[in-house]
Amino acid sequence: MRYWLSIKDKLNDHMALALKLLLVFLGIYVFFMAEKHSILKTPIIFIGLLSWFFFRQKTKHPLIWIILALLLIFDLCFFYFRVANHHFLLTFVVLSIVLYYYHQRVSILLKNIQMLLFIVVVASAFQKLCSSQFMSGEFYYYLLNRGFAFDLFHPLFPDVLEIAKDNSKRILELQNTDPNLRQQIVIEDVIPNLEGITLIYVWITVIVEFIVALALLLKPRSTWTHLLFITMIVGIICTRLEMGFMTLLAICGLLLCDNQKLKLVYVLIVMGCITLMVTKIGYP
Repeated sequence: MRYWLSIKDKLNDHMALALKLLLVFLGIYVFFMAEKHSILKTPIIFIGLLSWFFFRQKTKHPLIWIILALLLIFDLCFFYFRVANHHFLLTFVVLSIVLYYYHQRVSILLKNIQMLLFIVVVASAFQKLCSSQFMSGEFYYYLLNRGFAFDLFHPLFPDVLEIAKDNSKRILELQNTDPNLRQQIVIEDVIPNLEGITLIYVWITVIVEFIVALALLLKPRSTWTHLLFITMIVGIICTRLEMGFMTLLAICGLLLCDNQKLKLVYVLIVMGCITLMVTKIGYP
């Protein structure tokens, strides 16, 4: 009981908790990205750490957030077409937090987070809807037959994994042949009726994303909205180990959530994703 009360105290100040979790995530993310143009980033990181260590109590400026924003913008400028999709969202979230330290209005910060989440989810749904490859089920069909989806469940279905490995081997062998020979291979479905199953999963994915986007826009504090949002996040984690993106979505959800139990679920998702990201089981 005593431990639960301690957890509840932390969850009551969910904004402070969310910012701490975001700092942890940013530290790990910056570490993964640091090797790209590391020489140019070194003075930024060094001066940032020096300023934060010696002057954080003597200035009203959010030094650590400003330095992190600079590093994110740096990567955005040099790797615009190669950074992950969530890098853009992360940059805007950090900039929103930097501005919050100056205007000190929680309502503005939460509105910014709400609109960022809405734009990201609705844009994702529209992007899928406009992709003939995705809507036909070909995208998931290819991933599943090569074992690139539902990684968490592979140990439970070794037979399926063996078929996927065999398919991948055939595809790699085909890629190494002369294309003028026009050779063909036959891919074995990892499970029966896979084509129909992927088509159903595609439409469920798009419909859920549109519903979540609408709920975030109209009822960002509703318990039902966050239940749907958490379901979407867990569904994505089960499909692909996109730990960086899911960590960021869960932190944003935590900022908007009022329900104590759902706040705890968000925290557990964040910690689980960070753990998988650090151990390199998932993608940053």
